This record gives sequence, structure tokens and C-alpha cells, in this order.
Amino acid sequence: MKAARILFIAAAVSAMLKAQEATVVKAVGDRAQRGKLSDQRQFVRGDTGKWSDAATLQHIPPLAQKPQGLTLDEWSEQLAEKETATTATDDNWLIFRSRQYDDNDRMWIEKIERRGNEFTVTMHEAIWHGKYFKTFTYYEVTAVNFGRLPPGNYAVKWLVKPLTFKQLEKPAQPNKDNKDNWPMDEQPAGGKPVELHAVFSVR
Repeated sequence: MKAARILFIAAAVSAMLKAQEATVVKAVGDRAQRGKLSDQRQFVRGDTGKWSDAATLQHIPPLAQKPQGLTLDEWSEQLAEKETATTATDDNWLIFRSRQYDDNDRMWIEKIERRGNEFTVTMHEAIWHGKYFKTFTYYEVTAVNFGRLPPGNYAVKWLVKPLTFKQLEKPAQPNKDNKDNWPMDEQPAGGKPVELHAVFSVR
């Protein structure tokens, strides 16, 4: 009886540990899928007069509630000082606004994981180290839909891992959107990943 009880406890503990393991919700399978884990993306050029000194992360109401005529960036600014809560019938959206980049720099979400009520988003930030001729700056606004969730409190950890590169897949075309022209020779860069956090409630 004692041995059977020990086996039962061991099985219960094993089941609990497996339940706590992170489940990969979405991940980039190959280079062609880069950028696909963002449900919406917006690029804000520096010559518009806007600038983003540091990356930010926030929970927002369902995009269906976004007023017509407002961009993702403009709406996130309006919501910056407001707490947002959703219900179990709402989709939950996170908006990440990057720091300022030069035009050849790239960012993409590599993986989204979930462990209970905690999400971890891993993003790569690839900084161009090739030769510059003519350049402009921009920051990227990317929105991710975590879907409908049961009532409770949730936390998101967003990791931005630094890379460096010198070669794009194809030559950049002047006066065109080249943001899906991805790095070919990216390598890990020095420095620790930037870590951002957001918490939100589902009622």
C-alpha cells in the first residue's frame, strides 16, 4: 500500500509539473514566416516628426473598438494612461512599440509561449552593420492577438533579443516598403535582451 501511495504521489507531482511547462502557442518555422506572428504591423517614419526613444508594451481593448481614422500608434497613445480590462467574450490584444530604428534594421516575433496565465513573447531585433548610403529612421508598432481567455489575471513578458547582420535577402528598393526583406546573416549581438512586462485582467 505504501509503495502504491508513493507511486500515486509521484504521478500527481509529474502531472503538475507538466501542466506548468510552457506550451508554444505560435513559432516561426522558417525564414519566410518572419513577421507573420504579428497580427497587425505599422511603420512610423521619423520624417513624420514622431520618435520613439524606448520600447513600450501595453494591453488594449479589442481592435474592433478602435475609432475609425486612428492608426494603431495613435490609438495606443490615447490608451497609454488608461487601464483596460476585457471579458471572457473579448479578444485580448497587446501592442508593442519599438525603439527608433534605421531603415535597414529589422524586428520580428520568433515565438509565443504560454504557461498557465503567463505569456512569454520572444522577439528578435536585428541591427544592420553594413554600409549606409541614404537612410531614414522609423519605429514599428506590432499588435498580437492572444484571443479569448477565461476570467482571471494575466501577465506578459516580452523579450527583445539583439542580433546583428550585414546582408538582406535582396537589395532594398528606394521609395518602397522593404520591411519584409529579412536579414540573411544574422548573428547574436552583445548585451542582454530587453525585457518588458504587462499585466491585464479578464472579468
